Amino acid sequence: MRGRLIWGLSLIAIGAFFLAQQLGWFGAMQFPFWAFAFGLLGVIFLVTFVSNRRQWWALIPGCIMLGLAGMIINGETKLLSDAQASALFLFSIGLPFLLIYLVDQRMWWALIPGGVLSVIALITFLTGSGAISGTTITAIILFGLAIVFGVLRFVTRANPLMGWATWVAVILVLIGALILISGPVATAVIGPAILIGLGLFLLARVYWPRLRS
Repeated sequence: MRGRLIWGLSLIAIGAFFLAQQLGWFGAMQFPFWAFAFGLLGVIFLVTFVSNRRQWWALIPGCIMLGLAGMIINGETKLLSDAQASALFLFSIGLPFLLIYLVDQRMWWALIPGGVLSVIALITFLTGSGAISGTTITAIILFGLAIVFGVLRFVTRANPLMGWATWVAVILVLIGALILISGPVATAVIGPAILIGLGLFLLARVYWPRLRS
């Protein structure tokens, strides 16, 4: 009942706003209709979550729609560069997953999309100036992803099945360091070699005890 009431009033508000703008009631001030619509819908989804914390899914469309509203407004006002606006929109996609984990720590999986999208958003923001080389950007991405999986392993340290996150973090750090030290050309050979070596090491850990027995 509450959900129908909220959505019904919201649709009426969107329609009334659009009609008032078409009739010129706002005078010279023109506010993008879709920015208002997406913004209002985003707020509604967030209110849905606040009213019932079990409705954590509402955080995802809520944050994304607010991000879309921000993109539309920026397209009209040009307060931010295109790269900065894109970075904020990417972060609006990753943020709800981080919030989902904060709401319920059992949903550790949410850290992966939340962390990865946040890292991509940061890189998009940094590359907007064009002052960072491609090699450095690649290394930052790898280090950022390593941090994501390192945090994932830390929060799931009581679960022995999550040990793979440690290996992912280590591999990403090693490849990122190689890129900074030797450049992308040498890393194209050394990186796969590290992956093969770690794969052989893991296989040895699995089969060596069986061979000894």
